[in-house]
Amino acid sequence: MKWFVNILFVGFLANPVQVTGQHFIGRHKVEVKELMGQHMKELYEDENSVNRVYNTVKYIDRLGNQTLLFVFSKQDTCMYSKWMCDYTMLNSVIAQLNGKYPQSAEDTWTYDQDEQPYIITLTAEDWYFTITTRKEQKDR
Repeated sequence: MKWFVNILFVGFLANPVQVTGQHFIGRHKVEVKELMGQHMKELYEDENSVNRVYNTVKYIDRLGNQTLLFVFSKQDTCMYSKWMCDYTMLNSVIAQLNGKYPQSAEDTWTYDQDEQPYIITLTAEDWYFTITTRKEQKDR
């Protein structure tokens, strides 16, 4: 039985959460929660961590390898997301990003949604890496 659990564990690590093609920026908090339940079932809402300063919703996986944080405006509209992952997922995530989006610079990808440009940025931290998705800021 132990070998079966080990195989499941290794299989899970080899197939981390997929980089979603679902677009969350600009959506209402209720809609984001509905879409997460439909498209990213491997993550669940962490209702134990409530941020009293920022309007956020936090999702985590069962193993603690990834956290997905949505940041909302006062009107409950998603402004950006941060997906924090363990380094064991780095190569897989980069390959998925490269397969879905054009890379505009090292550690940066872009895409358009409803004629609005968006930017995806990978940032290396000490113990994890972060994928941030937000509207692209135009130079003024």
